Amino acid sequence: MPAVQDDEWTIAESYTRKEMDENGVTSEWLMGKWLNVAEDMALIPENNVRLAEENGVVRIEVSVYLMECMRGF
Repeated sequence: MPAVQDDEWTIAESYTRKEMDENGVTSEWLMGKWLNVAEDMALIPENNVRLAEENGVVRIEVSVYLMECMRGF
């Protein structure tokens, strides 16, 4: 599989840091959940899931390849 390009990412989940803290959810747990999904889809997890945090918002971004698998394409 070719490397994922910058325009081949989509947001899978997005939460404010405050919301995550209130619910006891960590960035590591959220990232781990999606890494497991990628592995279950027979994709290389580290190449298909990334974490971004900007302005108090935590986003899990996944490759379009992973999202297509999730949608059944």
